Amino acid sequence: MADRNVNGTGASAGAVPRADGPRNIRNIALVGPSGAGKTSLVEALLAAAGEVSRPGSVEEGTTVSDHDEVEIRQGRSVDLTVNPVMVGDVKVNLLDTPGYADFIGAMRAGLRGADAALFVVSALEGVDGRTRVLWEECAAVGMPRAVAVTRIDHPRADYDEVVAQCREAFGPGVHPAYVPAVEGTGDDRRVVGVWGLVSERYY
Repeated sequence: MADRNVNGTGASAGAVPRADGPRNIRNIALVGPSGAGKTSLVEALLAAAGEVSRPGSVEEGTTVSDHDEVEIRQGRSVDLTVNPVMVGDVKVNLLDTPGYADFIGAMRAGLRGADAALFVVSALEGVDGRTRVLWEECAAVGMPRAVAVTRIDHPRADYDEVVAQCREAFGPGVHPAYVPAVEGTGDDRRVVGVWGLVSERYY
């Protein structure tokens, strides 16, 4: 498990969140191709939950997940890491899996221990073939699945196109829960917030 002392600010600095029992533990595997943004998403979730004071950076080698010397040097995950956060009384273990094909064993180990899978898809690259296969494998065993679209703030990002790709690849049951609010076009395009379609709130 990653050392939380790097930026830890949870209930006590460096402390690992604890659940009262197995019923209060959920394991969520983040899966997707290398570079899709799984580790950066984990960092953002850890920061939002107050487990770290600020998100680390893959480029700077300061993420909780990629703490190994090889991962820092290569700028990508090579092993499975467990990153716990507390959501109310429930301990959620975010299983950050490597996306590079050479480390598929670690990714599959994460899926075997998961209660659900969060498919991370970049708004720049879209859905690749291996991600489609993994979705079908999870569907075959009845594992709950969701999709997180990352890098929506990039000038070349096409959120609508990626959502259409996800619906084509994963089925018509895929529906957005949030859509980005965008101002400007081209290089001046910027994401200024998101609309929650379920909550009917602007964030």
